[in-house]
Amino acid sequence: MSDSFDQINLDRLPETSPDIFSDADIDEAYRDNDNINADIRKSQIKRFDGETSLRENLSTAFTIIICFWLLSVILILVGNTNNYKLSDNVLIALLVTSSANVIGMMQIILKNLFPNRDKKN
Repeated sequence: MSDSFDQINLDRLPETSPDIFSDADIDEAYRDNDNINADIRKSQIKRFDGETSLRENLSTAFTIIICFWLLSVILILVGNTNNYKLSDNVLIALLVTSSANVIGMMQIILKNLFPNRDKKN
């Protein structure tokens, strides 16, 4: 059985690695590291700009939606005396749900505009 192991060539790495690096090799490694870090920073800035633009657009859209929502609620309340004749229960439900929607939407907007960036390890 030991004969079959002697014939196997595993092309192993040497047990000890030679630490022979020239100054040019070390300088090249530092340059490569700096280039990689610069690329990472550029990507992070590009992503940050994209996220900021998206957040601004979403907050504007939600603000417009909330304004129209509140305007429609006000028009329903004003028009209720003459045109709609809605019951008190319907008006209470309308006011409660619209208030909850406005608070919920604003909470979503504020969480996205000011995210919690704490990194817990």
